[in-house]
Amino acid sequence: MGGMIGHIPRRPRRDLFVGKNFNIHGKPYLFQRRLGAGGFGNNLSAVYAARAPSGDHVAIKVIDINGMRGAGENLVVSYLTEVKNLQELRQNSRHVVKIYDFDFDSRSGRAYIVMELGGDNLAKLILRLHAAAGSSRDPGTYIDPVIRKEIWHQMVSIVTTLTSENIVHMDLKPDNVILFGDVLKIADLGISKKANMLGYPGVGTPLFSAPEVMQDNSGHRRVYGPKADIWSLGAILYVMTYGQPPRYSRKAADPPPGQSPSRDRTLVDMLRRTLVLDPHRRADIETVLRHPYTRH
Repeated sequence: MGGMIGHIPRRPRRDLFVGKNFNIHGKPYLFQRRLGAGGFGNNLSAVYAARAPSGDHVAIKVIDINGMRGAGENLVVSYLTEVKNLQELRQNSRHVVKIYDFDFDSRSGRAYIVMELGGDNLAKLILRLHAAAGSSRDPGTYIDPVIRKEIWHQMVSIVTTLTSENIVHMDLKPDNVILFGDVLKIADLGISKKANMLGYPGVGTPLFSAPEVMQDNSGHRRVYGPKADIWSLGAILYVMTYGQPPRYSRKAADPPPGQSPSRDRTLVDMLRRTLVLDPHRRADIETVLRHPYTRH
């Protein structure tokens, strides 16, 4: 008990938005609950479930522009460009979230992106599928292999669309992919178009973002190509197979210590082709599309 003397538990910080109305283009939106962080993992963006003036339920991403590196008019333009790109991508793919509105409040320095409201993100879905699979499993079947293959096909479709539009997301991970019915969608373009982020290390998510995105080579500007998203694809497949993300190592595709490799040889080969430290030796999207694991 002595260790508890003088310890006063902190009250949870009151959320600035929940339970309040905020105007977006002069229309009041009631923020109902916080869904999670945005795409940066740095507390500068968050996503909320809200009620629109029409009564419809929507998701609203709030971005603190002032708190970001390179804050200013150029960053606002960058977000406007992202919204435009998402709207254009949606014409070519069912895996892109629908955007309803975008606004920037110069007084608070906050940007608002209003979009359709989905269900769980892929991270939560994987945990649910794992719980539903029961205790009797073959090696490398963290979730049901049939469902894993369906999720894989949708993730490959997402990266194919991004690559065809010369977009490199760089921060694809289960937390950033949202479930709408039985369709997975991306709700942002990650750090792909953020000019203020390019060239800096560690702007992605450890183990899901490619090694070349996360690692700091002092004195060298980072140049990220489309193969950065191939690593992320492999990392998501690895999580669905073994229940945890891969390591940045020469043997990244090997199962975690204490686990046996999957008995699906095509899956094991896909992991070996995507989870490659050197992007020059990593598979490209065409190789992934032609691979037996994707085709069958």
